[in-house]
Amino acid sequence: MGIRTHRFLLPAALLMLMGSLSLGGAEKVGAEGIFDDVEAGFFSIGGRGTYFDPKDGDGQWFGGAQVRVHPIRYLAIEGSVDYRRNDFGDTRVHSYPVQGSLMIYPLGLKRISPFILGGGGWYYTTVTGPGDFDDTQHRFGGHVGGGLQVFINKHFSADASYRHIWLEKVQSRNVSLEDKKFDDTGHMITVGLNFHF
Repeated sequence: MGIRTHRFLLPAALLMLMGSLSLGGAEKVGAEGIFDDVEAGFFSIGGRGTYFDPKDGDGQWFGGAQVRVHPIRYLAIEGSVDYRRNDFGDTRVHSYPVQGSLMIYPLGLKRISPFILGGGGWYYTTVTGPGDFDDTQHRFGGHVGGGLQVFINKHFSADASYRHIWLEKVQSRNVSLEDKKFDDTGHMITVGLNFHF
């Protein structure tokens, strides 16, 4: 397997780790406790690590924040802001993704809660490249994915998610100073810690 293939083993490893931590905690509450409903707050805020691997660029870890509103036990609306920097050859791209996601919890809010998600985002992007290329671009894109949220108690939860993101291409120049577009569609992994109130 190539390096990129190994990177996608990370979400599975994180989900298994989170699940094992919860199962370990279940010894105190009984095995059936991991499937009990959780009385978490209507609103949560948290920080997260984000890894983005674009098709034509290099994948790296950066940081961000997420806010969620849970109007019902089976649904959440998430808003998030992240920072990322990617290199496409001699072109450097700084992006500030602002995403909105609808999250569906098929089992409701349990101690271990899988979810699916979908949404869209606005990507404030600055691009520098060969020949003193310097441009600000406003790009848009959709995403779909899923993940797992583990409630440590009614005030704290941890989560890991995967998103496939479709994005407008980054406009720049190549080393010959010819116009060039780079494909920024890619895979995004997040790992977060949330406070509920």
